[in-house]
Amino acid sequence: MSRNTNWIYNDYEFENRVNNLAWTISGMYDEDLDSSEKDYSSKDVSLYFAIIAGARRKYLDWNIIKRYIMSRIKKSYNKDILYTLIELILNSVVEDKVINERPGVEEIRNKAYKDVLKNYSKIHQEDILQTLRYTFILQSMDKHPAVDGLTRRIIKDIKSIDCNDDLINILKKIDEIYLTYFEFIINSQIETGKINEKDIKNVDIDFDTFSDFMYEELYMDEDAETIESEINNISNSMIVENLGDMDSTNLEKSKNRVIYVDEEMAQKIYDKVEYYYGKAFLSESEIRKLETKHCRNVHEGCRIHFTDGVLRSECNNVFQLKYVTRQKENNLYKYRDNIKLHKRSINKLKESISRILIEESATDRILSDGGTICANRAWRIGRSNNTKVFYKDIKNEKGKYVIDILLDASGSQSRNQFNVAIQAYIIATALTLVGIPNRVMGYLSFLDYTVLKRYRDYNDSTKSCENIFEYFAAGNNRDGLAIKATCDALLEREEENKILIVLSDGKPNDVKIGNDRSRSLRGESSYKGIVGIKDTALEVRKARKQGILVLGVFTGKEKDLEAEKIIYGKDFIYTKDIERFSDIVAMYLKKIIKN
Repeated sequence: MSRNTNWIYNDYEFENRVNNLAWTISGMYDEDLDSSEKDYSSKDVSLYFAIIAGARRKYLDWNIIKRYIMSRIKKSYNKDILYTLIELILNSVVEDKVINERPGVEEIRNKAYKDVLKNYSKIHQEDILQTLRYTFILQSMDKHPAVDGLTRRIIKDIKSIDCNDDLINILKKIDEIYLTYFEFIINSQIETGKINEKDIKNVDIDFDTFSDFMYEELYMDEDAETIESEINNISNSMIVENLGDMDSTNLEKSKNRVIYVDEEMAQKIYDKVEYYYGKAFLSESEIRKLETKHCRNVHEGCRIHFTDGVLRSECNNVFQLKYVTRQKENNLYKYRDNIKLHKRSINKLKESISRILIEESATDRILSDGGTICANRAWRIGRSNNTKVFYKDIKNEKGKYVIDILLDASGSQSRNQFNVAIQAYIIATALTLVGIPNRVMGYLSFLDYTVLKRYRDYNDSTKSCENIFEYFAAGNNRDGLAIKATCDALLEREEENKILIVLSDGKPNDVKIGNDRSRSLRGESSYKGIVGIKDTALEVRKARKQGILVLGVFTGKEKDLEAEKIIYGKDFIYTKDIERFSDIVAMYLKKIIKN
C-alpha cells in the first residue's frame, strides 16, 4: 500500500486527532508519530495505525524484541518467517490488550481491516505466510475462512498465547511455533518438495537457557537502523506487506519488497546516511555523475555512498563512533590473540608472491643469429655450423598488477566478522609489502543507499591496512551495484593487469525505498533471488569484458552454490573456512601471474 506525499485529507484537525489518539493510548506525550507509522489510505486505517502505534509503545519493550531478533538471525532463522510471526503474534498481543481496555477499538480495527482487504485482488494461498496473514485478519473480523489443517494449527497456537504473559514467555512461544512448524516446513520442502503434516512434532525449548540472548552484547548484526525501522513498522507490514497482489487500479501492485515512503521521510533517509556511515569522500557532483551512470534498470532510484567510515571522516554520531571503535578493538584483539600465526601468514604470502614476481620479471637470455655478440662463442665463426654466437635479452611483457578486494559487509557475514577482517588484513599487508597497489572496500545497503566503505586505497602505506579492522557486518547487500561502482576506479588505473576479488555469501538481497512523487519504482522486483543473481552475474561479465579478472570467493551455504556458479562462472572458490581466504587468494594470484 503506497504512502502519498501529502496527507490524503489535507486536514490539520484530523492529523491532530491521529497524534492525540496515539498519545492517549501510550500515555507518552513527548513522542510524535513517525510518518512510517501513519497510513493514508482511509480515515479508519489511519486511526487504527495510530492506536497500534500507541499500544506498541505502552505494552512492549522493543529493546528486548530487538535483542531477540538479532540473536535468532545469528542462529540462521529465516528472516521473512521470523518477522511474520513477530508481526502476527505481537500485534495480536497489543490488539487484545488495547481492546480489553478500550472496547471501541474493535470496531475501528474491523473497519480498517475491511479497507485494507479492498485493495487486494488476489491472495496467494499457496504461500503459507500470506495464508496466515489473510486468515488472521479474517478471524479477527469474526469470519472463518476454510483453510488447510497446517494453517489452522498454527493460527490456533498463535491465538492460544496469553496476551498478559511476560514478554520473554511470549518470545519463547514464537520460538516454539517457528521450530515446530517452520523449521519442519523448510526441511521438508528441501528434502522432498512436499509437506507431510503428520510428521510435525512439538519441540521442547529449555527455558533456563532460552533468555540467554538478553545477556549478549547488543551488536548491530543487522543494520540497527534497518531492524528498528522494521520493528517500528510491524503494525503496518502485518497488513500491507506480502499479503497479495494489489488491485489493478492501484499503481503499486507488486508484492515485492519495494517500500514506499513520503517525500519528507525520503529526505530524512538521504540526510541520515552520512550520520550513520560517515561523510562521503567524493563531491556531490561526482556522486551524482556515478548515480546517473550506474543507478539504472533494477537499480533505478538507488543511491551510492563512498565513505572512509565514521572513524576517518566527519561524523557526529556518538553511538556509531563508539560502536565502530569497539568493533575495531574486538577485531584487533582477535588478531593479536594469535599474532605469531597471523604474522607468519603475512610473511608466507609476501614471500610467495615476491618469488613469483621475481621469477616472472627475470630477463631471459637466448642465443640468436643476431644481436649482441657473445665473446666466449666468437671462436665458432668460420669454424662451426652453429652460427648462434649472438644473444638477445627477452623481457617479461606481462605488465604490472593492481588489485581490488571487495568484502561483503552485510548482516549475513556477522558470524565471520573478525575472521574476514583478519584475512583481508593479511592479504592487503602482504600485497603492499611486495609493492602491488591494492584497495580494500566493504559494501552493504542502508535502505536505498549502497554504502562502499574504503579501508585502504591503492597507494596507501602499510600502516593504513589496520583500517581494515574497522570492518563490521550490517544491513543488506546489492552486489551488482557495488561491483559496478567499484570497477570505475579500477579501470582508470594504468596497470595492465586488473584484478577484482569479491568475498560474499552469493545471495544478493536488498530492499528499495521509493517516494510517490516520482512513481519511478512502481511494480519493480525486489533485489533478491533470481533478480539479484542475474544482475550480479551481468555486472561480473561486463567487468571481464573490460579486461578485469574477477574472482568470487564464496562463504555461504552449499545450497546457494548454484547461485554462485551463475554469478562467477568457473572463476569462483568455495570455502567453508573463512580463515583460508588469504591462502585462496595466494593460489589465485600465483595462477594469474604464471599464466
